[in-house]
Amino acid sequence: MQKTSISYIKHYALSLVIAGGFSFSSLPVLSSEGRLTVYCSVQNSTCEKVTKAFSEKYNIDTKYVRQSTGTILGKIKAEKSNPQADVWYGGTIEPHIQAAGENLLEKYRSPKQNEIQPQFEKLTNQWGDYTSIIYSMALAIGVNTTKLEQLKIDAPQCLADLIKPEYKNLIQYPDPRVSGTGYNFISTLIQLWGEEQAFEYLKKLHQNVFQYTKSGLATSHLATGEVAVDVSFIHSYAREKEKGAPVKTILACEGNGYTLGSVSIIKGARNLDAAKLFVNYALSAEAQEIHWQEADSYQFPTNINARSAPQVAEFHNIKYIDFDFNRFGSNTESQRLIKKWSDTIKN
Repeated sequence: MQKTSISYIKHYALSLVIAGGFSFSSLPVLSSEGRLTVYCSVQNSTCEKVTKAFSEKYNIDTKYVRQSTGTILGKIKAEKSNPQADVWYGGTIEPHIQAAGENLLEKYRSPKQNEIQPQFEKLTNQWGDYTSIIYSMALAIGVNTTKLEQLKIDAPQCLADLIKPEYKNLIQYPDPRVSGTGYNFISTLIQLWGEEQAFEYLKKLHQNVFQYTKSGLATSHLATGEVAVDVSFIHSYAREKEKGAPVKTILACEGNGYTLGSVSIIKGARNLDAAKLFVNYALSAEAQEIHWQEADSYQFPTNINARSAPQVAEFHNIKYIDFDFNRFGSNTESQRLIKKWSDTIKN
């Protein structure tokens, strides 16, 4: 298929705006340079399906590179003087906020932010010039029920249970140096108990950890029974259960940390108009439903018109903690806490 001209893309984008009920003033018509490179921090199938759908919808040659949130942030820093991608799609919001604080993101407030759920309005008002919220994820405990039954061990019900001696060498959680999920776990503990108690807990938990994974999506080890207990986000366990694995989700009795997934434009993006168009698309109900309809990824969508996956419907009444994204999204604070974890726990 031949590439459409820029004028045709403008006309096509305009027709989509009108069809969606938006006015000229609410959603600008954007042209495209005809290509786009996306750094992606959600699971690979979601990266593939969403970028493909966007490419076909707007006839833009779209490529993606999938890596964990912390790794992508490191790439963007290293490439600051010569950006190799246009958009950062997915991954926990704290590193996106850190990137904004280091002037690594392009300023763009999408008019589609008006469709973000109202509970995220305060955060959107504060950071929406640089990043947009596209999904939410609740932190939970995942267990392999078959493995625990074989070992004759009861499933943990609280985070405090994970330091019990019966779980020695049975637990995994993501390495916070490279995983936004791992950093969110530390942030959650600090907000529950304070920093001193949280790190004392992490020292004790270390005695029971079999491995620190490189990504919050590494729940396949839990599904196969290589480990019996995992700390990650609910959607990861829902996906493994859907595949037939004996995985159960447990909401920790202390309350649940959570995070928000973001999409941002990288400073110096070579294909700026296409990048803006992608951000608008990522905020749409259409794009957010692709996650669970086509990619077996069950995050909660943030668009008020988007439907959630039936696989996570039972978890809507979650006891969320009051999460301080501004503090834990600070680059200085995240570097300090990750270094502290590396120095006192991992090493």
